[in-house]
Amino acid sequence: MRMTEHQLQALCFTWHWNNRPDERGLLYMNHNNPRDARHGASLKVMGLVAGVADMTYIHPDGSGVTFLEFKAEKGRQSASQVWWQSTVERSGCNYKIIKSFEDFTKSLAY
Repeated sequence: MRMTEHQLQALCFTWHWNNRPDERGLLYMNHNNPRDARHGASLKVMGLVAGVADMTYIHPDGSGVTFLEFKAEKGRQSASQVWWQSTVERSGCNYKIIKSFEDFTKSLAY
C-alpha cells in the first residue's frame, strides 16, 4: 500500500507513541509548513528555516538526535532540504530520509 508523506509520518508517530510510552516527547514534529505567505512571513521572524526536517527524535540514551524527513515512496528532497541536511550533518547530527515504516524503526536504533 502506497502512502503519502503525511500518512507515513502519522503512522510512525502513532506507533511510537503507543509502543514506546517511556519515550513520549522525544519524537516530535517540526512545524515548518505555513498555511500561506503571510503566515510564513510571521513564522520566519520567529525562526522558521526552509528545509528543516519533518520530525526530531532525541535518543533516550543521550547519544544525540536524529532528524527525520518523511517522503512518499518516490518523493525527493527539495534544494532547501538538501542544504539543511548537509548543514546538520556537518555539525555531527544524524539525518534520515524515511520512505517506509521499516526506515523509521531502523532510525530509532541506538
